[in-house]
Amino acid sequence: MGAMGLRDRLRERVMPEGGITVDEALALLASGGVLVDVRSLEEYKAGHAPGSRLVDHKDLQHDAWFAVHAGDPLAEPDGTIVLVCDTGLRSGLLVEAVRGQGHRCEFIAGGLVAWKSSGNLLLPGPPRTRR
Repeated sequence: MGAMGLRDRLRERVMPEGGITVDEALALLASGGVLVDVRSLEEYKAGHAPGSRLVDHKDLQHDAWFAVHAGDPLAEPDGTIVLVCDTGLRSGLLVEAVRGQGHRCEFIAGGLVAWKSSGNLLLPGPPRTRR
């Protein structure tokens, strides 16, 4: 078995079950959800989904509401937090931690790979900061 075959088999073993499609994620975002990128700053700068918020996974596990919204008075209290990473692995592993805090949370199956292959853009650059 080649190296790629082994990598694929390992990914299948650890890849979280479930997840939503890119179209389902876009529908949730259109109805008040927020897209949360759980990758590193360097990964985010290299290319991220427009409008996504970069949130450290430790902050998300500690207090998801504050990590995502940080006191934003316009935050939708019942909006779904949609997590994304490169492949769905990291974001999929964080879903239960966020749900355990009482929030609606989903992750995009296939991550940004699926996002891009669905015809959506990735933008380079740093996260936007609130003024």
